[in-house]
Amino acid sequence: MAGDGLIVTATNTRATLLVCAAAALFEGFDNQSMGVAAPLVFREFLIPPSQGGVIFSAATLGLFLGAAVGGRMADYIGRRRMLMVSLLLFGIGSLFTAAARSADMILLTRLLTGLGCGGAMPNFISMTAEAVDPRRRLSAVTVVMAALPLGGALAGVAALADRLGWGWRSIFVIGGVAPILAALLIPLVFRGPETAARRAATASTSIGSRAIEGVGAILWGMRRARTTALLWTGFFFTQLVLFLMLNWLPSLIVGLGYSRAQASLASIAFNIAGSVGAASLGRFHAGERRRQWVVSTYTGIALALMGLVAMSAIGQSFATVILSSSVAGFFIIGAQLVLFALAPLYYPSAGRGTGVGAAVAVGRLGSVAGPLFAATLLASGRASGTVLAGIVPFVLIAGSAALALTWQPLEQPECPPQI
Repeated sequence: MAGDGLIVTATNTRATLLVCAAAALFEGFDNQSMGVAAPLVFREFLIPPSQGGVIFSAATLGLFLGAAVGGRMADYIGRRRMLMVSLLLFGIGSLFTAAARSADMILLTRLLTGLGCGGAMPNFISMTAEAVDPRRRLSAVTVVMAALPLGGALAGVAALADRLGWGWRSIFVIGGVAPILAALLIPLVFRGPETAARRAATASTSIGSRAIEGVGAILWGMRRARTTALLWTGFFFTQLVLFLMLNWLPSLIVGLGYSRAQASLASIAFNIAGSVGAASLGRFHAGERRRQWVVSTYTGIALALMGLVAMSAIGQSFATVILSSSVAGFFIIGAQLVLFALAPLYYPSAGRGTGVGAAVAVGRLGSVAGPLFAATLLASGRASGTVLAGIVPFVLIAGSAALALTWQPLEQPECPPQI
């Protein structure tokens, strides 16, 4: 298979895509794990909603820091090494969460877990984009990233296992062991050295006085300032909505009058539909009618949220809750994963980790803001429906940025793939 001028073996491509999909799966599991475990965790440690928002945001603050550092470091030491370190870090953090005995310990371990998850994402996105022919990059990244919501769905399934007496800690044990095993397998899967392009890129730069100038040139040079600003806006507000839903959806469903088991099922439906949405919307957005699909995607998000609001007002059957949660997941998760797939296409290969890492990091700020926004409204006595309606303006801002982005030129392939 040809990719940016270098022949990449089919075996190496498959191995790269499988490793990246596994990393996305485990990150998706962790993203959802605290959301589905929260009702039990908060009850055990007597955590009020306001402090719950801080705990949710601790992981996403770690995600911000990890993405900012992990993407940049990968441009120097290589994607796969940084991915391995990141998987080990968030696996250990998840195991520490399982062993926590206080709310403060939960807060610290979720921050540690977030650092690892944040470092992993820019690297498995870039590795996927660089493992395939440039014409297949958008579809390849969205398909691999579809494993992210599948991991979230598995977290919802794990939450149902408390009926077997496993308890909420088992969720974090699973979420810790799996990425650690994956990290230990990376040296066995990739036995050869990094590509010649990676060695050349590393040799031509240094982690010294020019590092900050390099970041500025990658993000704002070569007429990329508008592109970067639009990407950051889209990432921030889309992830604000996404992580609010990932973290608070079970609690919001309970607030609508349904049981915790039903809330877990709604969360599973949200994530599975999101995986389908990622694969479907990725193909549509890669076609000739991308602008129309951007409008349709973000309109779908707004309508799905208003549908959930309407249910809180008039009361509907649980089947309607599942349907509305599925539609919301299809469009919300699909929109975010399409943005993830697009980010590598706007930056040159040698600085792709930096560009993608910066976009993911800004998105993580939205991930912090979303749960805090919901926690503030709930703590003030607002109903679940009010929270859902309150995020619709954020959807409109994100959609406007994503639409404007369709007029920005993509970066032409310059270097061989760096895996």
